[in-house]
Amino acid sequence: MSGVTATAAEVVRAFSHWRDVASDKAVFITNHGKETHVLLDIEKYRGLISENTDAAGRGGASELVGLAEWIDEALIICDSDLRIQYANRVAGAICRKNSNDFTGQLLVEALPSVTGSLMEVHARRTVVGGEPSAADIPSPFKDGAWLRFQSFPLGNTNVLMFRDITEDVQRHRLADVKASILEAMSVHGEVGYVRLSVRGTIERVDDPFARMVSLDEERLIGVALVDLVAREDRVAFRDKLESVLRGGPPQQVKVGFLSNSGKVSYAKLSIVQLHGAYGAEGAIVMLTAEGTKDRAES
Repeated sequence: MSGVTATAAEVVRAFSHWRDVASDKAVFITNHGKETHVLLDIEKYRGLISENTDAAGRGGASELVGLAEWIDEALIICDSDLRIQYANRVAGAICRKNSNDFTGQLLVEALPSVTGSLMEVHARRTVVGGEPSAADIPSPFKDGAWLRFQSFPLGNTNVLMFRDITEDVQRHRLADVKASILEAMSVHGEVGYVRLSVRGTIERVDDPFARMVSLDEERLIGVALVDLVAREDRVAFRDKLESVLRGGPPQQVKVGFLSNSGKVSYAKLSIVQLHGAYGAEGAIVMLTAEGTKDRAES
């Protein structure tokens, strides 16, 4: 922007003059030789602000769309009638359609399987009540699949975000099944369970095993399981356990466990490697009791 320069003292002494000058061009005011302020006609100032705001809005919208294409969640932006204004590539992948074809269509037209689903219920709740909504829902796009769904108002639009959580749901269900199995084993009373670390130390035991060796669970945590095995069975047990911990196949072995009661409790064991998200995390030992003997007899 072109303009003229005046010192702060000059503007103070002849403000009316510099105000007239500012109606045609900007007046750059200096203090000790450095420009510090600008005297500008109000209409030109408003025009300048409007241009900057429009440019920022265009840039911001462009950047928002660019960002939406990189996030790992499905994103659909709708108006107040749930007419789709934008959908990113992840939305197309989950819905198994080309997301570029969504624009301009009503949500239930672009995605007929949404009609009557919980996704539509939550989306309409946001549109009608203007409140955010979130839930884990069955996917309307694939049988047996689950979505973590969110909807919320943003300015004059309504945003729908979701991602596939089928694997998470299956893991939780599997964890529930495992917990139920362990509880059933404990109730059964004759099936024992021991979870070992990669070093072969006890991380968890159940009541049947604790009773077998006559020790509380708290005293067993951190103990090397091989140290509880009768001396004559230790070599065979250690070899099979180390084989499993190194990634070998499941093993089966019969051993005697030293009991705090002065007896040796014999059991049939199966040993399998415990796999976690980052590889081997130890081993699981399942056992059934096969009788006891006094240590002196054994």
